[in-house]
Amino acid sequence: MACCLAETRRSLFLVYTRLFNHPLAGTPLQWSPTLSDTPAFFENGGITPVAPSPKMIPPQNVEAEQALLGTILIQDKSLLKIVELLAPDDFYRDAHKAIFEVMVSLFERSEPHDLVTVTSLLRDQNRLEHVGGSAYLTSLTDVIPFTGMLVHHARIIREKSILRRLIETSSEVAARCYDAQGDLEALVDKAEQTIFEIAQARKTQGFEPMSKIVPKAFDRITKLAERKEHITGISTGYDELDRMTAGLQSADMIVLAGRPSMGKAQPLEAKVLTVQGFKCMGDLQVGDQLASVDGKPSHVVGVYPQGRRQVYTITFADGRSTKCCAEHLWKIYYRDWPCPRIVTTTRLMELLERKRYQKRLWIDTFSGDYGSHSDIPFDPWLLGALIGDGTLSGSSLRFSTASKQMLEWVKTAVGSGMEVKHAGKYDYRIIIKGGAHCKGVQGVQENPLVSSLRELGLWNCRAEQKFIPSCYLNASRQIRFRLLAGLLDSDGWVEKFGAIRFCTCSRQLAKDTVTLVRSLGGTARFFEKKPVYTYRKKKYAGQTAYTCNLQIPDADSLSLLDEKQLLIKKRQRIRRLNVISIVPEQLTETQCIAVSHSSQLYLTDDYIITHNTALAMNIVQHAALINKVPVAVFSLEMSMEQLALRMLCSVGRIDAQRIRTGHLQDNDWPKLTRATGMLADSPIYIDDTAGMTVLEMRAKARRLKSEHNLGLVVVDYLQLMQGSSRIENRTQEISDISRSLKRWPRNWMSRLLLCPS
Repeated sequence: MACCLAETRRSLFLVYTRLFNHPLAGTPLQWSPTLSDTPAFFENGGITPVAPSPKMIPPQNVEAEQALLGTILIQDKSLLKIVELLAPDDFYRDAHKAIFEVMVSLFERSEPHDLVTVTSLLRDQNRLEHVGGSAYLTSLTDVIPFTGMLVHHARIIREKSILRRLIETSSEVAARCYDAQGDLEALVDKAEQTIFEIAQARKTQGFEPMSKIVPKAFDRITKLAERKEHITGISTGYDELDRMTAGLQSADMIVLAGRPSMGKAQPLEAKVLTVQGFKCMGDLQVGDQLASVDGKPSHVVGVYPQGRRQVYTITFADGRSTKCCAEHLWKIYYRDWPCPRIVTTTRLMELLERKRYQKRLWIDTFSGDYGSHSDIPFDPWLLGALIGDGTLSGSSLRFSTASKQMLEWVKTAVGSGMEVKHAGKYDYRIIIKGGAHCKGVQGVQENPLVSSLRELGLWNCRAEQKFIPSCYLNASRQIRFRLLAGLLDSDGWVEKFGAIRFCTCSRQLAKDTVTLVRSLGGTARFFEKKPVYTYRKKKYAGQTAYTCNLQIPDADSLSLLDEKQLLIKKRQRIRRLNVISIVPEQLTETQCIAVSHSSQLYLTDDYIITHNTALAMNIVQHAALINKVPVAVFSLEMSMEQLALRMLCSVGRIDAQRIRTGHLQDNDWPKLTRATGMLADSPIYIDDTAGMTVLEMRAKARRLKSEHNLGLVVVDYLQLMQGSSRIENRTQEISDISRSLKRWPRNWMSRLLLCPS
């Protein structure tokens, strides 16, 4: 009995070693099972089982493995050629895996990996007998070294390894399918993931000589030159950014530093300066032309309702103020900072709590270059002079002046059809030359200047009712500059130390004058004063006066009356617009916009320069809706429904709160229908799976690219991605994710837009 058991064990050992290719077993056993060896699955279901292939040995090439290992043992430097192509697990025989693993470990330590060294290390690790002993290692060196075929042998080994992994994976998937337990969606996803893991196995490429690289670069330049277009990639919708980058290029990974897709917002009633004047934030539309900080073209490229938010009032040194949310951005300066900083309202409040920053942080003032050049009723300087010292009521148009120079300038400004007549002391009338009765015309002809003043709403205004018409406040910088000169020549003066002031009894005119100066890039504020005068030994309260203190850029270019112009001193710098306070206000509906200007700045209430929101989703919409480029969005933070609602609000210009509550107005439905149609037809694809890995994203995007020629991938955002489970440190995990993402667009020649946080 003992003899029989021993013989049986010996037979089983021989079968085992030959079946699993033990190095001592010789030629592998060819197992050709019959149909009866295979379980007849589903035999009761009427499905005829399929007989397996007669050859059940996994794909392998033992001769290639032996030739490669033997060449490496003989020629020490040959490992350099294939170390990046193969891994130990790519070898079929376990003995060969162990030998190659030892070779690589010696190579990494810069130690020789010849026969003696490899044998010694295997013996130290108690693995020498496992690989077949010294005799088997020596037999590997008996082969003729195939140095020229080394890379070819490595590729054969690699291909066979991939085939074995496919068989193994397919078997696992089949086993799970037969088991039929668990969620079907999870099973399909796991099967797809494992297959794509094999497909996305690392491909390495060695050095290329310049003789091969330069012709490729030259061909690319030639193709770009033939296009005759500035934008060679995908346009972002930001003109200045497109000019500098020529669009989003293939193989680029673009990182949006900051949190661009979250709500930098202002109330709907906040004013935004367009080229035609101020417009409420809630009334802005994509394409509206805006005034910019430096006069360069700027327009709205995105409108994003943000719902109800806590807003804050920010007040500046000259009294102007505006409202915004806690996340709104500001470009601020400090004397000890080498460059300005972009900070949120919350951060700005924190800085103002420190004594060193109180009343010492400031923002830019702008150039004042905006406004239309459309025709205006008459000369802006003359209007300023008449508003200041003119009598805009009664039977005729009058003004007062004691300056001969002022009188001559008025005569020139009224034009050839009008004349100025002395009316007593310092008073003058502006009338039609030849009288109001025109030959051949019945009745009295009205003074054209009076008609213009009537159209502007100024005629029959008392002194305390005067104002500056809005069409002049929204006119070009040159017109506004001349209007200010007329006001200062009439009711303004210059102090001996160079300060410029203007006085009026009209509160509205004082406010308009301050607005006018601020629109020119200056700073201004006014103070109320109640004068007292004595009459017959009694004191009486005079008419309330409003004195404006003005700081005007390029004041020496105003060309005022000589006695005033001489007192103007050229300032080295304009007064800074310092931040004074930030006070919380109520909850209100808010909205943010994106603008095309390179500085990402726009002008809000009282000509305050503030920052816009540069949204990744705006680039998505522009690429898909305008350029018709297929875009994939991996949204790890927001659900696809939330993103769709935001895009519907943006494209359709519909209030977000009305969308959320369903309380839509009648005029909202056509907008919603139009936006729905545009987005439904757009090539935008959204995946909101939480905690995805780079591998999962790559597999999904690869499938989408094969189906729809994907041109842009957006990931929002990096911090929510899942990294390798082997890495415990989150910083290292993020670094590993970033490296993987960087390889992604380069391999696909696509574009990746990444939001870090």
